[in-house]
Amino acid sequence: MKRCFSSVIFILVLSTQAFCQDLIQELGRMYSNLDSGEFYLKEARKKLKTASDTGVYLYYVAEYQNLLSNTQESRRLFLEALPKYTEENASLRSITYIRLTRMDQSSGLFDQALDFAQQGLDYAQTIADTGRMAYHLADISVIHHDMENYELGVEYGKRALGILKASQDPDPYYQSIVLNAIGINFDDWSKPDSALSYHFQVLDLMDDLDSARVFFVWNNIGNTLLKQEKYQEAEKWLQIAKRINQKDRQNSYGLATNYTNLATIAYNQDQWGRARTLLDSAQYFVEKSESTEKKRDYLYEEYRFRKAKGDLSSAMDYLEQYAALKDTIFKEERIKTMGELEAIYEVEQKERQLAESRARLAENELVVESRNNQLLLLLLFLLISLGLGFFIYYRQKNKTRHLEQEAKLQAIFAEQQTQRKLQEQRSRISSDLHDNIGAQLTFIVSTLKNLKYTDLSKERIAEKLDQISDFTVETVNELRDTIWAMNKETINLEDLQTRIYGLIEKANTACPGTKFELEVDPKVELEGLSLNSMEGINYFRIIQEAVNNAIKHASAEEIKILITCEAQKLVVKIKDNGKGISQENSLGNGLGNMKVRAERIGRKLQVLSFPDRGTEISII
Repeated sequence: MKRCFSSVIFILVLSTQAFCQDLIQELGRMYSNLDSGEFYLKEARKKLKTASDTGVYLYYVAEYQNLLSNTQESRRLFLEALPKYTEENASLRSITYIRLTRMDQSSGLFDQALDFAQQGLDYAQTIADTGRMAYHLADISVIHHDMENYELGVEYGKRALGILKASQDPDPYYQSIVLNAIGINFDDWSKPDSALSYHFQVLDLMDDLDSARVFFVWNNIGNTLLKQEKYQEAEKWLQIAKRINQKDRQNSYGLATNYTNLATIAYNQDQWGRARTLLDSAQYFVEKSESTEKKRDYLYEEYRFRKAKGDLSSAMDYLEQYAALKDTIFKEERIKTMGELEAIYEVEQKERQLAESRARLAENELVVESRNNQLLLLLLFLLISLGLGFFIYYRQKNKTRHLEQEAKLQAIFAEQQTQRKLQEQRSRISSDLHDNIGAQLTFIVSTLKNLKYTDLSKERIAEKLDQISDFTVETVNELRDTIWAMNKETINLEDLQTRIYGLIEKANTACPGTKFELEVDPKVELEGLSLNSMEGINYFRIIQEAVNNAIKHASAEEIKILITCEAQKLVVKIKDNGKGISQENSLGNGLGNMKVRAERIGRKLQVLSFPDRGTEISII
């Protein structure tokens, strides 16, 4: 139940060509007179002269369809316009990427939305437009929010905020968009104080903003307060948001959010009739907005409303609809939530059956009293109760014994699986010893034999021997690392840190002018992650190769190794401030070998390189 960014981005100064500028001004008239939009478009079509004119024309047709809520047709036209834009249409291209991002995000197509946002970011970087860079990063932040990757959403939002702070005279509207993106991620990350801090920063910008363009901030403040159960204070902010949104007939998205939040407050205060009316209004605007996100929020609140009223049967129907909408992304959540409701529903049925049973027993007791057979029936009831209790006890005991046996079998099976995996890892390491170190030793022997039969000068022989010596040392080091890995079934973070510190110590000796740093996120130690031997040796080899490349090929003065943890997996980043990797050499300098090692342990190697600004190699 969140934010929405502006529904319309108005005309920007685009072209230095007089005709194209006139065309833009003429087409722009449709914003102030939408009913005549089709007429303006037809008149403009007669005046098209160049491919650039066609691109501009298609953009405004797409905008017109978007204003009419014909989303699919608008999306098709935006895609058709993209390849027709020229350098003079830079702003239209950026807005088109934003439009496509929002459309796919609203439809729940997060992967496609993320792709368009990334394309927009790349283009903004190409034209050095810091404002649009921040805008696209904010879009990425919000997409991660909708996918419930809140930590990543905050990270992208803060990147965008950093870009704006570093620029001269940043646009207040862009600042509000970025602050909002960070705030909503903190809100659903259950960090309300941080969320409110960023939302109130938007209010600090209001002297330079039109309140209609940042209507989302009032709703988001109210939403955070709602989650803290501060209902009266939350409703004040939500009513302000609703009044602003009602002035814009196109903002169905914002009104869907407002009515859903207000309905939540109403039923939490036992205002059932008012909550019902508000939910009906929310449903109307959800359907009108065609937003998957708003439909998801509405269905969930409808489920909670009916559950709170005790109407569990219809609540199940809405939960089914809600779960179906989220099934492809949040399947586990659906099972958990449905299981919870199913359990509650079964308990209520059993309680009702028990109540009916007790009522029947009471009636029987009355009959018994009337026939003066109370003692006999009481004795019979006692015997039945004792027998039933014994039966339940005996059955439960057998069930417990069965579960214990099953748990033991599962433990044995898990142990066997672990041993099998360890054996497979050792086999792979043995193969590595044979294929890698064996080949290196064979090369050394062959080289020494060749020296025996080669007529070389003493200096040349000394040079060859030095090369063989260096190669031998490298082979010995690889053998030591492999043996280190083989001697351990698991490698904890402390073992890996020790090896990395050893690598840094050697690198410091060889390159005293280079600064080396190892940083370990405290979360990694708290998670208590451990690696198997194959993972440990390959992580270390990739780090070793990346550090060597930064020293030998990038002329780096600072090299930083960062170890973090994401989704119970180790993430390693090696950053340097060297000269970067050229496009022609993207698979050289050992990168191909590092990629193979990463794939060997089920990870991906990500390389980000910027000319004269350094390289970042990540194992994710």
